Amino acid sequence: MKPTRSAFTMIELLVVLLLIGVASSLFLPRLFRRNPAASWTTILDEMNNLVFFARQEAIVNNRVYRVVFQSDPNPAGLDSIKVEEETDDPNKPSRKIFQPTFSYYMPTTYSFASVVKFKAIYQGKTNVLHDQNHAFCYIIPTGLVQDTWVQIVRKEGAAEIGSTYRMNPFLGRFELIENLVKPER
Repeated sequence: MKPTRSAFTMIELLVVLLLIGVASSLFLPRLFRRNPAASWTTILDEMNNLVFFARQEAIVNNRVYRVVFQSDPNPAGLDSIKVEEETDDPNKPSRKIFQPTFSYYMPTTYSFASVVKFKAIYQGKTNVLHDQNHAFCYIIPTGLVQDTWVQIVRKEGAAEIGSTYRMNPFLGRFELIENLVKPER
């Protein structure tokens, strides 16, 4: 009968530790280099989730909804996006106002990471964020969404990197463009 070996040798353990050390030195810096909340795809997903929610609510409730892009003028402040719904003004029933909406299933407000800021928001060729600290993208009860282009910048050290999110009004989805682009029409 042949004796069985029940433990690892010291050389086997050292080889495994060496492989783990090499792998971690290659991949860990990439994981910690950028905040995942500041990635372009995370921002795209969050913006599309809010627009999808607003479209559903606009169709089901037969009301106008809007997505509000709020730019905080304080450089340390957080820019955000939220969904509001059109309601009757309690003081003047003939007048409509917009109120923040609520959902049990998802947050209806999204705040950017501190290194991410709005640069411009275009409707047509006009930067509607230029004179104010907020802009709106309206969704009507048929589910159509106002054509809007959102430029966002992210600080990475001393550099500022930008991307553009273009709304497809019929699909109600933002599409990512990897550079700062202005509408052509």
